[in-house]
Amino acid sequence: MLQSAARLAGAGHSLHFGCQSGKLIPAARESELSRLLEESEVGIPAYPPSFVGGEHTVFIPDQSETVLKHTLPGFYGRIMDETKLLDPRTFQNKTRLMMRAALPSEYLRRWAVMDDVFGMTTHYLGKVTGSDREPQMAVEQPFIPEDENLPATLEDAEAFFEAHGFERVDDVHIINPEVHGVTWYRQRDGVLVTDAHARNFRRDLDGVIIPVDLVIALVPPGASALLPPADRLWEPMED
Repeated sequence: MLQSAARLAGAGHSLHFGCQSGKLIPAARESELSRLLEESEVGIPAYPPSFVGGEHTVFIPDQSETVLKHTLPGFYGRIMDETKLLDPRTFQNKTRLMMRAALPSEYLRRWAVMDDVFGMTTHYLGKVTGSDREPQMAVEQPFIPEDENLPATLEDAEAFFEAHGFERVDDVHIINPEVHGVTWYRQRDGVLVTDAHARNFRRDLDGVIIPVDLVIALVPPGASALLPPADRLWEPMED
């Protein structure tokens, strides 16, 4: 997954985070989309999708052990970043966290962190064929059976993050109200997670809480004017 992310990002790529990164995003997106067109191709399933969400078209065939996700055309999920906005009370720029559209490489890096930190194995399949719209990306995850009468709760998610060493980010720092109360940061390796609603977790049949879809950014040491500086930048654990 990380090798694919690096291939899409190209040589000399650095993580895009912080108030200055926004200037680089348009050019980075254009170059990454051109590389995405060269990726391996996967077709659209013959069976209909199970549902269409805010980021993916999701295919869950009957009796399947896997879930197939296609990004929406030209959209590769979201990511949390920093920006400066004018505070109307003080007439000074104030640093805030906000959601923005993710680059294809950031989309893949999100799944790599999900696998390494939270144990949700995700495989990148390539670009989707059969559409004349903007490029789509396909990933595959294991299907998590659950008791529909015992869904994961927000309290479960909170306990999950605390057990993994995360602290909740104060809502006062976040522009987007839809992710208030569900944004977490781990200072030791600069992992910033949001969209941690209960709907993005599953309680499996053994009672284990498993995240299936989180929005994840990496915050390099010194890149944030708002969050405590990371002790080090996340790297995948060696087997």
